[in-house]
Amino acid sequence: MFADSKELHQVATWYYEQWDSKRVNSSVSDVIAKLSSTDQRLGFTVHFNEQLAGAAEIKFMNGRCWLDGVYVDGHFRGKGLAEELVNFAKQQATERGWSSLNLKCEPDLIALYQKYGFAVFDTRDGKSLMTCKLMP
Repeated sequence: MFADSKELHQVATWYYEQWDSKRVNSSVSDVIAKLSSTDQRLGFTVHFNEQLAGAAEIKFMNGRCWLDGVYVDGHFRGKGLAEELVNFAKQQATERGWSSLNLKCEPDLIALYQKYGFAVFDTRDGKSLMTCKLMP
């Protein structure tokens, strides 16, 4: 999943700052514990010039495969790394026999994920649920 504990800590810090810090009583340690669990999830990273630049994960929940936690550090945005993460997730989901990959995102990210073949299929709690059909 992650190359070493330093990489794991950096990804957990990104995730905490981006999402988990908004939750009551959450901590970077909680995020590390979640990311360290390989039960029903696969985490992966992307590097740029040998530097850790971003991360994402796929989760297997309720009979569906979900893309989650797509994050690219601000220093590396605009270099196509999100596309690499999404394409890797699609490849991994396909190799595991899934026919689609789903995600939940903020409305302002719909256009980004549409570029990668996702389409909105529902809206819940102000977030868009999207799916992408995978080729076998």
